[in-house]
Amino acid sequence: MGLSEKEGLGSGHITVDVRSISPSPTDSSCSDREEKDALPYSSDRFEPSPPRQSPREKLLDFCYIFLNTFSTVAIVFLNKIVFSDPQLRSCQISVAVWHFTATFLILYLSTYRPLSLFTPIRLPLASMLPLSAFFAGFLLLGNLSLAWNPIGFYQLARVLNTPAVVLLGFLLFRRTTSRATMASIAAVCVGVSFTNSQLAFSNPPGTAVALAAVLVTAMYQLWIGGKIEQLKCSAPQLLLNQAPVSVALMACLVPFVDVMPDFALIPSKALWAVAASGILAAVLNLSQFQVIARTSALTFNIVSNLKTIIIVALAWYQDGRVLSLQDVVGVSLAIGGAYAYSQIRQKKRRE
Repeated sequence: MGLSEKEGLGSGHITVDVRSISPSPTDSSCSDREEKDALPYSSDRFEPSPPRQSPREKLLDFCYIFLNTFSTVAIVFLNKIVFSDPQLRSCQISVAVWHFTATFLILYLSTYRPLSLFTPIRLPLASMLPLSAFFAGFLLLGNLSLAWNPIGFYQLARVLNTPAVVLLGFLLFRRTTSRATMASIAAVCVGVSFTNSQLAFSNPPGTAVALAAVLVTAMYQLWIGGKIEQLKCSAPQLLLNQAPVSVALMACLVPFVDVMPDFALIPSKALWAVAASGILAAVLNLSQFQVIARTSALTFNIVSNLKTIIIVALAWYQDGRVLSLQDVVGVSLAIGGAYAYSQIRQKKRRE
């Protein structure tokens, strides 16, 4: 589902990658927090990684990175199969309920031996209700964007999450940014417009949903990081509490919004895609937490950009799109700008 590029079930995954934020007037004083906005759901306690690792530890790192990359790429294409079916497209909330349920179950099981990946805690329900409602909202908008747009458009639009976070940080908290940061953000925006402008004008409803998903995801990223600090919990601990509350909230909407499908008429390929996407949503989140915990923010950024390149390349290959020079320049600017932004944030943080 989605857990940030914050990837978080936004592409059909619960990729809840967010970092902390608070009002701050200067770029230097909040550079650490801005980096966290761009790389949601990570924490200072996850870094730095050990200077020396045994071969076994290096193999584990590679396995987690591979699992995270594979699950992120696969879940986008699986969800596209799911939402290409007319009946399943009419019951998107039910699909999201399954994603949350699978994520909760696998997260819960991962707290027991032999995995014992994190210690579960119980958070106040009053704090979880608004958070879970917002969480469900950005997930549903992300799924709707995937249903209404080609995969390449959908994935590149998600790159705009970082500029949206910076823009909202300025509008809400009057937080300024350096010229280098603005240049990297401009590169992202120009790159996305280069590759998506023609389709954006030809599909206004899909474009509107994609932009709404970007805006809501950015707002969620700004909010959730502060909640992690306030509640003194880790990302997986928060997600373990969020998931069941989100399931309960969305289940209340199913009778009024979804049209129950006739499963006998749905192709087996789509049904298998539904089942697999729920499992992969949980794998994505677990592997993402481990990648953040075991490696550095730089590694996480590189892996995130690599996943975007793979998804866009596979989507364009699947669509039979012949790449133009404008496409190549656009993707290079978008990915390069996102990478430059992460580098600037880390440099500021070290200073």
